[in-house]
Amino acid sequence: MVDEASETGFILDVHLGRLAKYLRLCGFDSLFSAFFDDREIIEIAIREGRVILTRDRLLLKSATKAKGYLVKSQYHEEQLREVFEEFGLKRQVRLFSRCIACNTLLEEVRKEDIADRLLADTRTYYNSFRRCPGCDRIYWEGSHYDNMKRSLAPLL
Repeated sequence: MVDEASETGFILDVHLGRLAKYLRLCGFDSLFSAFFDDREIIEIAIREGRVILTRDRLLLKSATKAKGYLVKSQYHEEQLREVFEEFGLKRQVRLFSRCIACNTLLEEVRKEDIADRLLADTRTYYNSFRRCPGCDRIYWEGSHYDNMKRSLAPLL
């Protein structure tokens, strides 16, 4: 369907913070801030070619020069399914490639370089890590990874 959606990314309004995290988890460039007002969302969408995702009809009516989609569900699992179907995203998923906190692409990092930041059990049982160059968070494939993968399985 819409391959350009994943290339240009999304911008989400204040009501869709959880959806933004799940889109990032799936590897989609998804801007979100609880502090963006409607005008900023529209300006960023136009300037960066992003698709506006919102539950606010008035925001979409105001965004005449930007692409947008009105998310119907109020539940993040259904919202993610809606967006996947609307934009044909299933084949473009790159799980765990973006920071869910700040949207930056993750980089592989050597265990030795971050060992002092890890809890003892994490240091003992895990060897593969990613780091966010934007906010410096560390990610690894622990039990939370399996749980998230399981929750996304119906979409993938």
